Amino acid sequence: MQKKTALIRQIKSLAGKKSLSHPILIMFLAALCIWAISLRPPTLISAMASALSDTYYTFNTKTPSSSLVFIDIDHESVKEFGRWPWSRDILAKGFSSLSKAKVIGLDIIFAEPTEAKKDAALAEALSGLPVIGGIFLNGPRLSSLGEDVYYHLLDSSLMQAGKASLLESDRLEAPVSPIRESIPLLAALNTLPDADQRFRHYPLAFWVGDLAIPNLGVQMARMALHEDLVFTDNGIFMGDRKIPADARGSIRLNFYRHDSYASMGFTRLMEDDFDPDTLKDKIVIVGVSEAGVSDLRATPVGQFPGPLMHLTFVANLEDGSIPAEIYGWKMAGVLFLFCLLWWPSLRMQIPWQRMSLYTLLFSGLYGAGLGGYLYGGVWLEIFYPGLWLMLAILTGEVHLFMESRAGSEALRSAFSSYLAPEVVESLIRNPEKLRLGGEARELTLLFTDLRGFTARSETMDAESMVKLLNAYFEPMTHAVFTYRGTLDKYIGDAIMAIYNAPMEDDDHAFHACLSAICMLRELEKFNAEHPEHEPLQMGIGINTGPAVVGNLGSSFRFSYTAIGDAVNVAARLESATKEVNQELVAEKNTGKDIPVDYADILLGESTYQAVKDRLPCTPLPPRPLKGKSGFLAIYSLRWREIKEALLEKHRAR
Repeated sequence: MQKKTALIRQIKSLAGKKSLSHPILIMFLAALCIWAISLRPPTLISAMASALSDTYYTFNTKTPSSSLVFIDIDHESVKEFGRWPWSRDILAKGFSSLSKAKVIGLDIIFAEPTEAKKDAALAEALSGLPVIGGIFLNGPRLSSLGEDVYYHLLDSSLMQAGKASLLESDRLEAPVSPIRESIPLLAALNTLPDADQRFRHYPLAFWVGDLAIPNLGVQMARMALHEDLVFTDNGIFMGDRKIPADARGSIRLNFYRHDSYASMGFTRLMEDDFDPDTLKDKIVIVGVSEAGVSDLRATPVGQFPGPLMHLTFVANLEDGSIPAEIYGWKMAGVLFLFCLLWWPSLRMQIPWQRMSLYTLLFSGLYGAGLGGYLYGGVWLEIFYPGLWLMLAILTGEVHLFMESRAGSEALRSAFSSYLAPEVVESLIRNPEKLRLGGEARELTLLFTDLRGFTARSETMDAESMVKLLNAYFEPMTHAVFTYRGTLDKYIGDAIMAIYNAPMEDDDHAFHACLSAICMLRELEKFNAEHPEHEPLQMGIGINTGPAVVGNLGSSFRFSYTAIGDAVNVAARLESATKEVNQELVAEKNTGKDIPVDYADILLGESTYQAVKDRLPCTPLPPRPLKGKSGFLAIYSLRWREIKEALLEKHRAR
């Protein structure tokens, strides 16, 4: 049965039940803005995004291959041989122990000449070793270094770089002769920090003039694998390995725990019992970790010696753990996906359901990012969809709040004229209690009327009559509201009230009777406060029974009311109070015994049955009521016997 009526439609309209396209359109535009920001993030945004996703690294359980070894010029080495840089004959002695290594990368630049004899000793120690020397992209211009440096770089450069978009430099520092001549290949040592000065990315190569010079880790991999790094239109490859690099030819390093790298101090190479076979077929990098040399890098997993940045690339390449970063159109797809996942929250009216969905979305977002990193080989900067999701939730909650507020105002506007303020607020807090429409239910109806007021009004001017009625209606209406009643209407000097609608009341008959008692007591106070007028008298009829309650009228004018036989009987009981009181007075004057001295409140049978055990009631002779066939049982409520404590106890809180 369709129970929604015109009032419901009006409330929905007033409540702002507008198309959901408004917040969705706003968030679609927000997604476009966030996506655009993700393409070229400002420094602060980039730092926040990285800090959030850096937590992935704590879940990395992989360790670098034991074939990768860091020969560390560490604090103990500096204590042994003195402050860095050391005499080159010392280094020569140590390098002679690396003869069995597969590849030796030097994260050291011998850019300045020292004693010729010592430089020659180092050059001789390096000669014949599979060593890669370092250059640093700074210092003098390439053009000023001579053809021999250029051709050495040419031999070290990538042959298939094409038109790759790489970082560029026309300046470099290179090892001095004769050390450079003893080194087969050169490689760049530069690593660049992100916006927050943490090192996460690793440039594969640099343009130095017209030469694509690989970074040290790349050069070590080329020598170890005998494969070249190739830039193609379909991506960057080393052999059959596709390397997920960004537009500038940099990859995101997948860091391991600092203590998981195989390493040994440089002094170990100098000890008499050191066996060169220990490093047989190992990929070795030699560098400095001594803090005073400042070759430390701030990374997401702590301070890292610079040489480990290069070794980490080789390890990532070897175990295939270089993560592919999600950006560009892929990031747009992620944002669109979360737009679809968030949209159902706009349909959820219960806050805890929305909060559960929000928690699920945030947990799912982080879980997707972490799962993609651990098992999918992808890196999702969850900051951007997370930022969008926060804005979406804020927008959605504001949208729902405005709808709720508009709905509350609509309910308040619709019901405040005939419901107690406390009841209206309860309806707003718990709208599920509201049952509107043409609905059949059991009600208690209360009708009141002032006796003889029509004749009296003919002797009063309009202003005095309106003033008197307003003063009278104020406490009467309050009495209805106090005991959970609904004011249906004023009819001249009469009042109609409904109990058990629109909000349910399990004790509606009792509460209607309490309202009637309160009304008569308030009338006594009113008469005492207005001695200039003849005292007013009132009759009240109360009846309980089935009726149809809802909104009656036309589409442009309607009112909330009740209709049915129970309503008519309540009205007839109120009319009968005058006649019954007159009959009681007449019988008393003739000396007859009368059941009760007054009958200001008359109850129908159902009302009497509901309250007879709690309120003093007296049965009166059954009588015919206008419009009803037969005789109906009626009862007088002896309201003067009710104590104030009972009225106070049952007031609506």
